[in-house]
Amino acid sequence: MDVILMHQTITKHDAIGNDINKMYYILKDYGESYVYCDYLFNENLNKVEEDKIDKIINIPDNLIIYHHSSHWKKGEEILKRANCKIIFRYHNITPESFFELYNQEYYEKCKLGREQTDRFIRDYPNNLWMSDSKYNAEDLKEAKNICIVPPFHEIENWKNIKPNEDIMKSLIYSEDVNLLFIGRVVPNKAHLEMIEVVRNYVENYDKNIKLYILGKFDQALEKYTLEINSAIRLYGLEDNIQFIGEVNDNILVSYYLGCDTFLCLSNHEGFCVPVLEAQSLNLPVVAKNMGALGETLGDTQILLGDNICEYAAAIKILKDNTEYKDYVTTNGYVNYRERFNFEINEKAFKKYLKEYIGE
Repeated sequence: MDVILMHQTITKHDAIGNDINKMYYILKDYGESYVYCDYLFNENLNKVEEDKIDKIINIPDNLIIYHHSSHWKKGEEILKRANCKIIFRYHNITPESFFELYNQEYYEKCKLGREQTDRFIRDYPNNLWMSDSKYNAEDLKEAKNICIVPPFHEIENWKNIKPNEDIMKSLIYSEDVNLLFIGRVVPNKAHLEMIEVVRNYVENYDKNIKLYILGKFDQALEKYTLEINSAIRLYGLEDNIQFIGEVNDNILVSYYLGCDTFLCLSNHEGFCVPVLEAQSLNLPVVAKNMGALGETLGDTQILLGDNICEYAAAIKILKDNTEYKDYVTTNGYVNYRERFNFEINEKAFKKYLKEYIGE
């Protein structure tokens, strides 16, 4: 059985790219693995050539795993030509309302993506939908065949990574409470709310707090970026909030190991791999109970609502109460180890794959 993993863009350093990368190597046990995309930023993956794709997808015993996270017209056209088995890997699509005030093109792309989801469910009624989470599966209620397989990640590979000692030590020995958030600078990630948390902490506790945000800006969302910068200046938090941008794994791990709390107020997450990464490295998480965050974090973790004061208070409690912090981090690590480690994910993936392809 030859397999083609499809997604419009495949990169090394994002959640979908990592999911595809792990599947690619697992599927080599079944035959040849290929990827197909418009933009490939992972030289380790074998991209099938345009003139060869139709031959592969017209053999009934072959398989397409279509990673669906946005509208992709070309991808849908390829599916229409296929006579092989198809699995839809559903990563969720950000509701278009988050982009309505910031970028009309993104708004339309998300809207079309959700319409495409409904069309795929209608046009491929007997195909398997492999969802990242139960939350994501709520979008697929009309689908007949749904399973839950958490996304593959790179956490186990980090044991071989050497952190940047200068960064890690500067954070560990700092007198500040160091907060961490990892994710793209987009409206659904709620950066403005995180700024309010820092402001509340400064006003009610002390000024020794810093929020480090690792993730790239998007030039197409300039209005959102301006709102963030304006809020930081308005509250005088220039020394308390720092945008780091995209980083390699060595630096990423350094921030996870050096910071005190992972803060996430995102208003839409289909899974949220960074909170899992935090748990795996014993970093306590304070998060908003929205989207799939509660499902991913598991029990005994700090999940809050809309009250900004509660987030600042939780950060203060974690700073002052070592016993409680140990309780949160210990249970967080257990959540990662017992629900989301590679062996568990691989077992689930192979189980549902076998049931679907009949091998």
